[in-house]
Amino acid sequence: MQDIRLGDVTISAILEHQKLGLTPEQLFLGSDAETARRHYAEMEPFLYDAETGRIVLAFQSFLIRTPKNIIMVDTCNGADKLKDKIVWDTRPWLDRFHQLGLTFADVDFVLCTHLHIDHTGWNTRLEQGRWVPTFPNATYLFQKREYVYWQRAAETGAKPPRHQDDIWQINCLPVAEAGQAELVEGAHEVDAYVSLLPTPGHSPGHYCVHIHSGGLEAIALGDLAHHMLQCREPGWSTPFCWDPEMAARSRMKLLSEAVQSRALLLPTHFPAPTAGRVTADGERFRYHFHEA
Repeated sequence: MQDIRLGDVTISAILEHQKLGLTPEQLFLGSDAETARRHYAEMEPFLYDAETGRIVLAFQSFLIRTPKNIIMVDTCNGADKLKDKIVWDTRPWLDRFHQLGLTFADVDFVLCTHLHIDHTGWNTRLEQGRWVPTFPNATYLFQKREYVYWQRAAETGAKPPRHQDDIWQINCLPVAEAGQAELVEGAHEVDAYVSLLPTPGHSPGHYCVHIHSGGLEAIALGDLAHHMLQCREPGWSTPFCWDPEMAARSRMKLLSEAVQSRALLLPTHFPAPTAGRVTADGERFRYHFHEA
């Protein structure tokens, strides 16, 4: 995604990696291959693999520069985190971050749309064998219900299905211990340009990030939608969702509102050019990539 200027705000994507994911039948509850193939025929070919039917997923952060603050939205998988021994090359994320002319100390806020591994990885990094906050001067905003849910899961050992354990312990607890965590609720305002928009379902306290300036709007979606298929089939949630039905309701509500507001959407897992807008198509939506 190319940098986007939104009034007095600049939004940059920091791509960690891109990969072929699961097939729609594996990733979306209630989906089927025939319906997915029908929707694929209307989509850009870089969104799926025609031979296998698998979807293409991007993993990226969004860096927001307002006149007041530098704000990081989600922090990908990070380094030294995945227990399944899959090691992602961390250089692309680090190189892109530094290409923006920034150091870790420059970031004022870190916003985690939710606390899954691929949205919290660079919250911390290893330093002399200890996990420490990657961004030493930042305030990390965690939604309170989300934070407490994963804290209790860690303390009781009740790992939710399909989720890796130890994530809260290594990606969130060191931030709290360093005094850099702030637990927030509701539609919290970060500054005059950025606020948090509650969209629970994928996780207990999932939020999107609303950006506005100069009469223009953008919304970073987190995991409200993983793929364009969920615009065509808003009811398709994932088995990774805490409450799939609630996730579908949150998705339907936000997309419906985005049709009216013409907000630019920033879906974390959509490959480049990523940003786009939605239009209504009956009870479905059509996603149109933003043209720079």
